[in-house]
Amino acid sequence: MKILCDTTYFLPLIKISIEGIPNNLLLELLIESKHDYFFSELSIFEMAAKGLKFIIKETEVTLQDVMNGLDAMQNDSRLQILSWSNNPLILELASKLRAIHQDTIDCFIFATAICNCDFIITMDHNFYTRITKDDSIIKEIKSLNKKFRFWFDDLSKDPILLKT
Repeated sequence: MKILCDTTYFLPLIKISIEGIPNNLLLELLIESKHDYFFSELSIFEMAAKGLKFIIKETEVTLQDVMNGLDAMQNDSRLQILSWSNNPLILELASKLRAIHQDTIDCFIFATAICNCDFIITMDHNFYTRITKDDSIIKEIKSLNKKFRFWFDDLSKDPILLKT
């Protein structure tokens, strides 16, 4: 299975803990699983931006932490990077998702996952809920990737397939 990890799951790499998620969840996935794991190139930007936000707030996160985390993410052979710009369907789907969700980066990350993978691992229940309330978006997603699923939070529950 091809699984795209939303940016949130990489934040522990730059010393930002996520409530409800063990800091080593990503590492456990990479060690124990036979799946192929991906991330969007936009997650690199999103992590850097989040890291800078924490640095400015004078938390314990340092610029070196951010650089080390980004380096670890980009150089782990168990992770593969996906571009949003190599497939015009990603831009088309992202524009449709943007009509229901205000975070453009999330729209591109979700569209990248839908066009390239079997699952997205995410904590964004709000975005998923908005998708499930829009029949035209559901049809679009199903036309691109019939079996695409959403896997949430600490991954303790089964992935969810969109219903038409």
